[in-house]
Amino acid sequence: MTDSAATRRVVEAYFDAWTQNRIEDAYALLADDLHFTGPSAEYRTRAEFRPGLVGFAGLRKSSQKVELLVEGDRAALLYDCELPPPAGKMRIASFFQVAGGRITRYDTRFDAEGFRQLLAALQKK
Repeated sequence: MTDSAATRRVVEAYFDAWTQNRIEDAYALLADDLHFTGPSAEYRTRAEFRPGLVGFAGLRKSSQKVELLVEGDRAALLYDCELPPPAGKMRIASFFQVAGGRITRYDTRFDAEGFRQLLAALQKK
């Protein structure tokens, strides 16, 4: 079991890295056997997740942490993220599990309707 301070460091470092478009730094904090689930995708390895990470980070206009709660090897992060229209500003809740200094489980939840419309618009270009 990871202690709360270590979990906090990993989750904060991951959030800071991807929101500053430091993809390699963010990617290094993910376990090889990462299991990611979200409203529009599920991935079973960090390699599968990488294109989604790159794409989402590239779309992000701004982000602001609202709250981070940590208990042992688990963390819950609530943040606001602004994407291009029609997605706009979204409130996102992400849940993490950390082991060995890396994120092993990552579940993120948000109202994905605007995000799906944005992806559809981008595919038409």
